Amino acid sequence: MNKIILAITFLALSFNCSLAFAAPDEVYLFRHSEKLTGKNPALSEEGKARANNLVTLFKEHQNIHLFSSNYKRTLQTAAPLEAHFNTKLNVYNAGELGDLKNELLKLKGVVVVIGHSNTTPQLAELLSNEKVPAMSETQFTQYFILHSKPRSNGTDYDVTHHTMSFKLKSVI
Repeated sequence: MNKIILAITFLALSFNCSLAFAAPDEVYLFRHSEKLTGKNPALSEEGKARANNLVTLFKEHQNIHLFSSNYKRTLQTAAPLEAHFNTKLNVYNAGELGDLKNELLKLKGVVVVIGHSNTTPQLAELLSNEKVPAMSETQFTQYFILHSKPRSNGTDYDVTHHTMSFKLKSVI
């Protein structure tokens, strides 16, 4: 009887430990691309071009987990990645970043999140436990990469700030 209890306890602990250590290796956090004006605007032509170029940042990856808030501009920014990887787009509530963090930490591999100028830095802070600079409402080239750094009490991330290097053609 004691051996059965011991085996069940071991299995339960193993299962819980594997969940604690299941976390993405890398998390990419982007703000949506350039947008038109108005309520829930679509992407501008420049924004569409930038969204299409996001695929170039993931050439070495065979698949990704893809998340977007439920706004035209974020969904349209995510669409080229969704098509390129033939993956499911997961829509999240931009007002519930704690829930999104918990969902992301259950995944493995590479995660890409398309958000907003206010939510992208907030999510980076939640995942890294580091202070992250705010994003300007007019800046569309900045993004964050978070690399996993395992800890005994869970996983945190080192966050690095990046600027997209590809050039967009001027829209006339």
